[in-house]
Amino acid sequence: MKYETPMKKYQKEIIKLSARELLLSFIDLASPFFQASRIYRQGANKYINERRIEKAEFWDKIKYLKRSGYIERFLDGNEEYHMLTQKGREKLEKLKFQAIKIKRPEKWNGKWWLVIFDVPDKKKQGRDLLRKKLISIDFEKIQESVYAYPFECADEIDFIAGNLNVGENVLIFIANAIRGEEVVIEKFLDKNILTKRDLQK
Repeated sequence: MKYETPMKKYQKEIIKLSARELLLSFIDLASPFFQASRIYRQGANKYINERRIEKAEFWDKIKYLKRSGYIERFLDGNEEYHMLTQKGREKLEKLKFQAIKIKRPEKWNGKWWLVIFDVPDKKKQGRDLLRKKLISIDFEKIQESVYAYPFECADEIDFIAGNLNVGENVLIFIANAIRGEEVVIEKFLDKNILTKRDLQK
């Protein structure tokens, strides 16, 4: 059996931090409470108390983020503060992109949100990534460059398209009906995006 040093084991444990936990850490560090303005920023100890998280867990995350160059530390009197570096802000955008989800309303209003795009070949990579991302968040393909979703998603699509540098090539429409929607509805039912309750009038 291969021996692992305590440091190796520690590093493995840090790597196990889920994307969600890291995302929460980044978002918290990006909030006004952690910015340089003396009026808004708050210290780490107050943050720990308000979030009700374990101190050891919090400092492990901080060490990982600092060691990776995602945050920087500064002192004000006896209190320690942290804020995102440029690298950290870029990482936050990537994590938000990966973790993006569309909020589900209490009930479907029967309308469709259609994402239509015409991305030129010079942005082929962005176009391909857009297709993959739409499929990964459960959009249904209607045509080659037309995808449908039953819930409001304009902000999420704007964010995705902007990150892929294809925002100017993407349009969002709201439709009361789409041709052959019975089949599309069945597919969303199979994915548990829509429920039988959504179809009741």
